[in-house]
Order: sequence, then C-alpha cells, then structure tokens
Amino acid sequence: MPERGYAVICLKTTGLFPYQRDRIVEVAVVHLDEGGHISAHWQTVVNPGSNAADVTNHGVSTAELLRAPTFEQIAPRLVDLLRGRVLVAHNAQFVTGFLMREFELIGYAPGRGLEAVCTMQLARSYLPGAGRLLIDCCAAYDIEIEPGPGALMQGVACASLLAAYVQGAPSELPWIDALDRAERSTWPTIASDAEAQWVQRDPSTTTDAVPTPSFLARAVVKLPDYTGPEEHLDYLALLDLCLLDRGLSPRETHELRILAELNGISATDCTALHRRYFEDLVRASGTNDALSIADSADLIRVARTLDVAPEVVAAALTAPSAVTLPPITSTDTVLLEQGDIVVLTGDMARARSDWGRELVARGLSLGTAVTLRTRLLVAANPASVTGKTVKARDYGIPIVSEFGLRSLIGVR
Repeated sequence: MPERGYAVICLKTTGLFPYQRDRIVEVAVVHLDEGGHISAHWQTVVNPGSNAADVTNHGVSTAELLRAPTFEQIAPRLVDLLRGRVLVAHNAQFVTGFLMREFELIGYAPGRGLEAVCTMQLARSYLPGAGRLLIDCCAAYDIEIEPGPGALMQGVACASLLAAYVQGAPSELPWIDALDRAERSTWPTIASDAEAQWVQRDPSTTTDAVPTPSFLARAVVKLPDYTGPEEHLDYLALLDLCLLDRGLSPRETHELRILAELNGISATDCTALHRRYFEDLVRASGTNDALSIADSADLIRVARTLDVAPEVVAAALTAPSAVTLPPITSTDTVLLEQGDIVVLTGDMARARSDWGRELVARGLSLGTAVTLRTRLLVAANPASVTGKTVKARDYGIPIVSEFGLRSLIGVR
C-alpha cells in the first residue's frame, strides 16, 4: 500500500493551453510525509513529439528533448508516484489541465479524476494580501527558490510552501481529510513492457546567469491578491503566466477568451477582470513619471490585447501614483496591542523560541509569514533584503531590530 503523504508536481510546458496544441516538456515530483517534511524528489524531461515550440518558452533544449522519453513512457512511474498521495500544485488548474490532457492522449484516466490542493488558492487563507505567484507566496515565509534549471527547483519551493501551510495550520483536520480521500482514490496501474528511464536536465546546456526580468515580469510579481471567485483567480493567474513568459500573442489572447467561456466567466465579467488587471498592472509598475517610453508602450500593448477601453487606459496612465511610505524602523511610533501579530526573521542573539514565549506571555501572537495582518516584523538586520523584509516594506509594516523589540515590550 502506498505511503500516505503529499505529491507536489511542477511542469514545464510548450505553452499555456493544453487543449489546443501545447504539451508537457518536463515533470518534477516532490514527496512530503504527513507532517509536511520533504522525503524524496524526481525529475525528467519529456519529448513532446512534433510540438516542441520555441525553446525560449520553456528552456529545454532540442537536444534534451530528442533524448527524452515521451509522456506515455514516463506515465507508469508517474502514476506510481502520485498514487495514494494528495496531489499538490501551485495554480493547480493549470497543472491538472495539462496532466489530464496528456493522460487522455494515451487513453488513461484516474478512477476518480484528479483532485488537487492548490497552494495559490490556499494563500487566501494562510497569506491574506500576498500575490498569486509562487515567488511572492514563498517570499512571505522567507522561502528562497534556489537558482537552477527546470521544474525541480520550483517544485521544491512549492513543497516548502505547502510544509509551511501544514505546519502552521490551526487544525490538522482538513489535512487529515485530504490524506484520507487520497488513500481512497483510484489510480489504475499502467502496464509497461519496458519502462523508460527518467532523464534529468543536462547541466551542460544551462548557465548560471540569471536573465534580467522584463518590465512586465517585474510588475506582475507585485500584483495584489484577488478575493473574488476561484475561477476568476485561476484566470488571472494564467494572465500572469502569459506576461511572465513573453507577453500576450494574438493566439493566446484568443485562447484566453475561450478558456474564460469554458470556466463560466461571462463576457461582462471578463471585461471587468481585464480592466482591473490592467489598472493593477499600472499601479504595480511604480511612479508614472518614471515609466520609460518602452515601458508605457508595453502597458498599452497589454491593454490592446485585453481590449481595455482607450479611455480606461488614458485614465490609468495619467492618474497620480500612490505614494509608498517607508517602513517604520523606530520604536517611537509603534504601539503593540493585545493580539497583534509579530513575525521574527534572521539569526538573533536570543533564540526565536525564547522571543516567542515572551511575545505570547504579553498577549501578542507569533506569526510565521509576513501578510497584511502582520503588525510588526523583527529582523536581525532591518536593512537586509529578504523575502520578509521586502514584503514588510511593500505593505508598510514596521521593521525593528531585536534591540527595538526589547524596548517595545519592556525586556531587558
């Protein structure tokens, strides 16, 4: 009987629309036990056949794809890795859409379909105020996405994010229920005469250089959270991926509209989502006066592909930018009250567990992630640039040193 636990899955694909012509080119699976501890991981490139698309879309070279097994060849082992476990992904609709399509093409169907836990959707409960992207959710917990090629690094980051959710949950019951359902799910075995070996990425085809993110990619990372219907959030997340990759092509724009219809998003709602997305994108781009001609042209191009009305575009681009206040780093203007959430980060002179007991004894709450509900961030070095300190500055949350915390709560 398979071991209980979680299976995080991360994919690289030729594009964003599995039911058109896009295919999977890389799969990474990360196992966690019931307590949320990473136990093992696997990775393989996948030969998509004739549709390899542009290598810049997914980063897998033609040489790697040619020596890689097909999805049909890796499917037996993949099913074994998923069987009996809770399937987890960031933007699960995107991941399961590609899995179901690939399974469909080889004539396979899980007995009860694919039910997946989405770390992006869960951020609404665990990280209120955080953005949609994996990198943004991870930053709230100071989880670093290690540099490296392919899907595995993102899979490990997603697994670490899930672990933070599981270990910080107020109750184990939802997770136990999910584990119980996964145990009862049916994944028929795929017979195979000669199972193909999984083929990892070739390090010689990669580079240590980190490409400079585009203007749109930098703006997308700063987009705010969305509290509307789940299907709307999934659609907005797909827009994020379009802009992170390379912008919106005419084909993608057409397919986005088809996807919106399939998800039950009306034309009126779609228009409203596009308008809000564009306005958020402009606000996330920073001070309008600082926008270059090329940056403004990128924003206008996005507006046109989303059919945002010209008067909306003009109003958004000429509106005064909100002034971002620097975070408070002095204790003079900080007043902590009962129930306020305090988050600690960095290597401190005094053990964090000791500080946690001090805070709880004074009626304060010890948080694990920086969210809009956080009242104070205590950093070993308030001037440091980490996921948590960047989040705190974005949200205008006070950041103080360990010495500052001593002064605030009266500890010598």
